[in-house]
Amino acid sequence: MLLNRFLVVTTLCSLSTCAPIEHGDAIVRIGMTDHEDMSGKAGDPPQKYFHESTFDPHYDGRFAEKALGYQQQKAALKNLVRTFLETMKDLGIETWLMHGSLLGWWWNKQIMPWDSDADVQVTEASMYFLATYYNMSVFHYKTPSLPAGRNYILEVNPNFSNGDQSDWMNVIDARWIDTESGLFIDITTARYNLTHPAGEGMMSCKDGHEFRDTYIFPLRDTIFEGVAAKIPYRYKDLLAKEYGDRSLTLKEFANHMFDEVKMEWVPKLTT
Repeated sequence: MLLNRFLVVTTLCSLSTCAPIEHGDAIVRIGMTDHEDMSGKAGDPPQKYFHESTFDPHYDGRFAEKALGYQQQKAALKNLVRTFLETMKDLGIETWLMHGSLLGWWWNKQIMPWDSDADVQVTEASMYFLATYYNMSVFHYKTPSLPAGRNYILEVNPNFSNGDQSDWMNVIDARWIDTESGLFIDITTARYNLTHPAGEGMMSCKDGHEFRDTYIFPLRDTIFEGVAAKIPYRYKDLLAKEYGDRSLTLKEFANHMFDEVKMEWVPKLTT
């Protein structure tokens, strides 16, 4: 699936120091102000950068007024993940699946259908690169699954350079956002913690997750949602630690059952 054949990049602002961007100005510049702003900005503390929608925490209310239906959301998330992974590959950015997305990979190399977002990580050097050269860039994709074309925006939180976990309102360092549906991928930075009591090689994220670098590197090559992806070296240990051993074998969850013949999660039949 050669998504990059249809990739067009429009850089709105290339920042050498990733200075704060006024959200409203950026949105006007990509022409996405044709509906009411449904973000939670008005009720959030002023120091919080990303504002989730008022109707669903996994949607960006600047681009959507309501959540998608079940099938529409599944399709939009697949395209969201595919375009992100292909874009990062084209830019030479090393990124890997984490959290719920990694668990989805464990089961069938797909997003779990009850998920409404995706999670990835990058290194600190990669985040600085994205902030410097691609912050607020719009990527246009036109593919067989997106025949009308769709814009995705890469937005970097200017607070990304503060790696302290006390900045709990800005734990998400960047997002890859579907400007039509409002769905997004959370991008967090895995940083080396040079003062960690466990010694050298410890990495941490602003959201509180910590792990030794040997759990992440060397990354493993794989496939996720039909495109090339990377996962941590000790993926099973990371999943068991975060979700428990049962998450790797439990075949009923969130009103779905795992069909081993189809190799997919399917909704339970209701009577």
